[in-house]
Amino acid sequence: MASNVVPPLYSAAESDHPAVERWCAAVLTGAAARLLLLGPSWSGKSHTAYAAIRRLVNAGYGADRIAVTNAFEVARAYDVPLRADVTMVDDVTISVDLRREATQPRPLDQAEAQAALALQAAGLSESITQLVGRPNQSWILIGSSEDSCHDSKADKHASARL
Repeated sequence: MASNVVPPLYSAAESDHPAVERWCAAVLTGAAARLLLLGPSWSGKSHTAYAAIRRLVNAGYGADRIAVTNAFEVARAYDVPLRADVTMVDDVTISVDLRREATQPRPLDQAEAQAALALQAAGLSESITQLVGRPNQSWILIGSSEDSCHDSKADKHASARL
């Protein structure tokens, strides 16, 4: 595949999951479709998402109509690329997951770490709220669990739409 939206690591990604097949079929017909992939670290969520993106591109869907990003980039830029017809955001629950998985104090300054997490959570929350609020936007969001998705969302309306 000659596309820069799928990194080499996922260049052969495949998925036969019925939800992925339905999502791809809907997007290819021009409908807005939403796919929320949840699971623990290293369970294959990103692989599955890139398999879906790869299937779109292989079916002739323009790579220029697809935006792929992750929570760190969204929070840093305080923006989700909404101009694309299809948007994939990986690690949407990262700020919650990092807090839950911490088993010992980190060597970082605690106030600095808390400020960074708060800024990231606010940027991600606002951006995801914009994304899920667009009625004609297709997207894939990737996170660890439904609880983490809801905990990482400050906007209760956006959280309910997930």
